[in-house]
Amino acid sequence: MNIEAIASIFTIVDGKFKVLLFRKKTEPYKGYWVLPNGIVEKDKTLEETVEECVADKIGLWKMDYEQCDTFSAVDRNPTKRVIGISFISIIDSRTIESHMNMDIDSVNWFEIDNLPKIGYDHSEVIASSVETLKWKIRNSWALKKIFPSDFTLPEIQKMYEQVLGHELDRRNFRKKFLKSDLIEETGDKASGSNGRPAKLYRFKENVENKLLF
Repeated sequence: MNIEAIASIFTIVDGKFKVLLFRKKTEPYKGYWVLPNGIVEKDKTLEETVEECVADKIGLWKMDYEQCDTFSAVDRNPTKRVIGISFISIIDSRTIESHMNMDIDSVNWFEIDNLPKIGYDHSEVIASSVETLKWKIRNSWALKKIFPSDFTLPEIQKMYEQVLGHELDRRNFRKKFLKSDLIEETGDKASGSNGRPAKLYRFKENVENKLLF
């Protein structure tokens, strides 16, 4: 029996969560998109396998991974018996921009609510990972990891609405964040807005973790 490590790597672009996928070049599921994955070798841990398969795709090492779920359907791999162990990680978009030297026809980022044709049971893996993501983004430490630098409140609200699957009242959302004592104004405003430029904020240094929403 084989053990497979599967990675759901998420980032935020323009307030939208995206997940990293790569296109299969061989059968089964040739031409489909799948999550980074690898069979665990006898001299490797699950964590080492996840780290290597992600680094192979985007060249990033030493990311923070959290074990998420187990997938053991007998037919989840049509060629052999494989138990899947999924991991989740979140990375900020600025770090991604410095590691985008890749063929986007082979490796790319897709919005979680607008995915391409997915191979294996990786749609289920992504859905499970998004459920974990819903809980992670309630913590201020996770938000600080997603938004390590300047951001607008509409960006964060858009992110929450996408992951939680429903709209949030703008006034209440803004009030909650401003009263959280987690963020501070940068003194600048966002550029490129069609309407009134939104204020830019950043997370304060050395703030304690808080549960939001």
